[in-house]
Amino acid sequence: MTINRTLQPPLYPISQLQIPEVKQTRLDNQIPMHYLNLGSQELVKLQISIPAGTTYKQKTLQAFYTNKMLKEGSRNFSATQIAENIDFYGAFFETRLSHDRAYVNIFSLNKYLPKVLEVVADVLTNPLFAQKEFAVLQDQEVQAFNYRMKKVKNLAQREFNERLFGDSHPYGKTAKPEDYTSIKTTDLSNFFNQHYQPAHWHLYLSGLVTPQVLETVNEHLGHLSGKVSSPVMEKIPEPETQSGSFFTEQKDAMQTALKMGMLTISRQHEDFAALSLTETIFGGFFGSRLMQNIREDKGYTYGIYSSIQNLKHANIFSISSEVGSEVAQNTLHEIYIEIDRMKNELVDDDELQLVKNYMAGSLLRSLNGPFALGEMMRMVSEEQLPADYYIQYIKRVQQVTALEVREMAQRYFNQESFTVVLAGSKQ
Repeated sequence: MTINRTLQPPLYPISQLQIPEVKQTRLDNQIPMHYLNLGSQELVKLQISIPAGTTYKQKTLQAFYTNKMLKEGSRNFSATQIAENIDFYGAFFETRLSHDRAYVNIFSLNKYLPKVLEVVADVLTNPLFAQKEFAVLQDQEVQAFNYRMKKVKNLAQREFNERLFGDSHPYGKTAKPEDYTSIKTTDLSNFFNQHYQPAHWHLYLSGLVTPQVLETVNEHLGHLSGKVSSPVMEKIPEPETQSGSFFTEQKDAMQTALKMGMLTISRQHEDFAALSLTETIFGGFFGSRLMQNIREDKGYTYGIYSSIQNLKHANIFSISSEVGSEVAQNTLHEIYIEIDRMKNELVDDDELQLVKNYMAGSLLRSLNGPFALGEMMRMVSEEQLPADYYIQYIKRVQQVTALEVREMAQRYFNQESFTVVLAGSKQ
């Protein structure tokens, strides 16, 4: 049979997702663990999720430095030994921090998991927070901060957070240069002892999860103990949002960074799927209306995107770009034109179906493989969503009409509520 390569393959809408069953168990010390047994390779990913993000800090950068220093030496392993052991067994070990949680991620071959967890367990229960290593890290972070602050996109992001939430809100507080050197190792020890106790952990395991793997995790982490206490965090205040336009000057900058947006609804809201579709049409992918207008037609930028960011205590709809300083105001004008179009015109059927297919395909790609599905498992658990959330989400997206898209824009794209930040040189 000869294939006619001049013909495009037919497109089929994706209306049904198959999500494998997530199983749950508890270690001997009652640490909860969700796991997915998938894949054919003898490889697993273990993610330890801890409520110890920047929201919980009592001093600026306390959570950040604590998380960074975990790999810099423990009671039984120096920083060099930690790195060498992980490398010797072909594993990968990283720490990561978000606003709301701290993470420890481990990738390991099944047969070497006992050796890897021996190191990780010591790191997570007996960190040293040694002054010598901390001083080196502080120096590195000061240099990294100074470098970041030369980039207009980072200046715009900081200013946007401060204006959107206010400096009394943990999402609005930003680090100053002196914060990088004023914190002490005792601050890290105190934060660790309060927030990193095993009683606070949640485990997420994905890959080829055999009974032996489950036994190994329990053997190395199921005996860990520590005081049971609620992570200390001051009551989260209401955001003190400053709507309007703000400018941060960066002399001699060739471009101006634009960051604008507003608080919006969470994934739990009944409108979220329809709003996600509306936002994607507007600016959420490479073929969006913002890209077609401001990149393709006007040539003001290489890229402009919108997004919805879901945090524990807030959800943010935002638009981001970097443009020539001389066309920054023109860019804003065009963004508002596209918002008005979304509010006043109906999306045609072809564009609507194109974006629905794009969203379904992107979701399928993001859930491709056991580790990607493991991330889905973690997100559903942490945000306390139904087990079939993704299945229902994509069903709802496929049902959204052009009329609903217009209603979502009218309801949630409120220009009067936008916080708009420009960072760059004055024109």
